[in-house]
Amino acid sequence: MAPHPYFDPAQAASFNEISTKKDSTFELKYFNIHGFGAIARQLLASGGAKFTLPNADNWAEEKPKAPFGVMPLLKETSSDGRVIQIAETDAIERYLAKKFDFYGSGAFEEVLVNTFSSQVNDMNSKLFLQYFITSDPELKAKAKENFVTKLIPEFIKNHEAHLQANGANGHYVGNKTTLPDFKLSQVVSIIQSISGEDLVSEKLTPAIFKVKTEVDKIPGLVAWKQTEEFKALSKANFDRLGYY
Repeated sequence: MAPHPYFDPAQAASFNEISTKKDSTFELKYFNIHGFGAIARQLLASGGAKFTLPNADNWAEEKPKAPFGVMPLLKETSSDGRVIQIAETDAIERYLAKKFDFYGSGAFEEVLVNTFSSQVNDMNSKLFLQYFITSDPELKAKAKENFVTKLIPEFIKNHEAHLQANGANGHYVGNKTTLPDFKLSQVVSIIQSISGEDLVSEKLTPAIFKVKTEVDKIPGLVAWKQTEEFKALSKANFDRLGYY
């Protein structure tokens, strides 16, 4: 059986070469909400990449061809026309973070980036799967109570402490923005959509809030958030999930 196009060893040499270049163009296929495509889009915008978000209306036809039948899917075209493709949220985010220098320097910092990213991912997944996609009002109310009284406060306590230990400088690792900073910034917005500023705010959690402040002022991201495309994604996200 031939290897799937996404995992074909024949592309290894091109993949390795293209991965270090920043003059490619990108297509990130995902539904027209933020969801699990949000961080990859933010990394592309923050890195100054040229990217498009192909319409996913024909996903039912394309789904059987995807490696795991899910999105997001990233397609990168180099300046000389070569194409590489990456599947799965985590793999896409780590690849883009490395390409655009949001991944730390050396093995130690990379481990820290991976560790904090994994931890924030865990909270994000719990919020999405246990709360936002729950339609039963009673179950949703119970889930909210659990998050507000237990899960979120524990998350905040741990992450505020780790960020304070790094100097409360708005970063998890060193003195620069890395992948978990983007992830935390998104989770802060999600938490505030549930509890307002009762759990996360500049006053209550200064180190956590500082991370969001630093991410929110990245020029490429600022510009991306001002586009009509981003605003449409935010509206669709609010209509479907209840948060921007």
